[in-house]
Amino acid sequence: MDFFSKDCKDQIYIGKRVAFFTFLIGSIILLLYHITHYHGTIYFSLLFMVSAFFVNTFFAIQLLISYSNNKDYRKPILTALFLLFLNIPIGYLYIDLGFKIYNLISFSIV
Repeated sequence: MDFFSKDCKDQIYIGKRVAFFTFLIGSIILLLYHITHYHGTIYFSLLFMVSAFFVNTFFAIQLLISYSNNKDYRKPILTALFLLFLNIPIGYLYIDLGFKIYNLISFSIV
């Protein structure tokens, strides 16, 4: 498994940054739609949410493996995992809003 980072501190740092930036980018996309009302933003946001799901899952699995192997870094790993898992309800809320907006767009076009 060469694609996994060997240093636990790097994994924790990257995991926290991934959680923060996926939240930040998702929030910016939602805010961008509310400012511009450009309907293409909804399609882009759904694509982003799917890709963010896979990226967050990859880093969560990497951190879970590190959690089982590194007893010294368990608390920082749990903090990074908490931040990654905190994106789940936020992502669900954003997807729910996206589908509601998509349904409004679909009905207004017809």
